[in-house]
Amino acid sequence: MPKETELQKAVLDLLAHIPNIYCFRSGSGLIKTERGGYFRSGKKGCPDIVCSIKGKFVGLEIKVSKNKLSEFQKQAQREIENSGGVYAVIRSLDDVENLLATLSTIKI
Repeated sequence: MPKETELQKAVLDLLAHIPNIYCFRSGSGLIKTERGGYFRSGKKGCPDIVCSIKGKFVGLEIKVSKNKLSEFQKQAQREIENSGGVYAVIRSLDDVENLLATLSTIKI
């Protein structure tokens, strides 16, 4: 079973070779400053990968094995879906391919 970081890289590599998809790895967490302090980057629960596919906001949360969404991730999912976006938990490259097949049926 790959690590989440390995699957995340594989997903980004796959998406990079598909025309007309904009995506990037997003992240949130604490970053240590040169002065020894910390600041928070990103928003808690933000999906691992953010995409624009066929004019749709798509958030991809990478999970392996039986890892589950945190409460912050569940809240992000609700907010994204309530705003008309798509949120998907990705556990394999097959999940990405299935999602892309589903999105290809969206009429814009």
